[in-house]
Amino acid sequence: MRIAVIVIIALIAGVIGLGAFRMTDATQIASDEVVYLTAEKRALLKRLRSEKKFAADDMYTGMATPEDERIANAAIHALIDGVLAMPNDKVSAKETSDHIGKGIKSVAWLETADRDRAYDYFREVWYIIGFKGAIGHFNYGSYYTLPEGYGEPLPPGWTASDQPRRIL
Repeated sequence: MRIAVIVIIALIAGVIGLGAFRMTDATQIASDEVVYLTAEKRALLKRLRSEKKFAADDMYTGMATPEDERIANAAIHALIDGVLAMPNDKVSAKETSDHIGKGIKSVAWLETADRDRAYDYFREVWYIIGFKGAIGHFNYGSYYTLPEGYGEPLPPGWTASDQPRRIL
């Protein structure tokens, strides 16, 4: 009898814990902006797509496995390809956020540093396109500074919301 009570309490605690986890994973409301892709933005997105994304540097040791790198690259490339395929050069924040959401699901089980690096690329695409509002998939705390009037922190290497890092 005691074991059954302990098991039931453990299951209830697990369900409550999962519910609390899901509530802390609550997201912002995605921006409802619409922007237009220019030839310059398209070229930058194409360069970003061809860039080697997960090379080790001073702050990052590189991808855990080649398979993880393939998964992360596929998620980023699918986002970029989805944006570039949008008709009439008109890009909706909602549709872009949906693409980012799919990417987030694709990289969810990668190691933290690898997943965070992929998230940085998702935000970078968001900024390249020209959105100012929140993506809708991330909640940021005080550690992350948001540029005035923007809903996302700057991607790594960016000096301002309109000054991307150099993408080769």
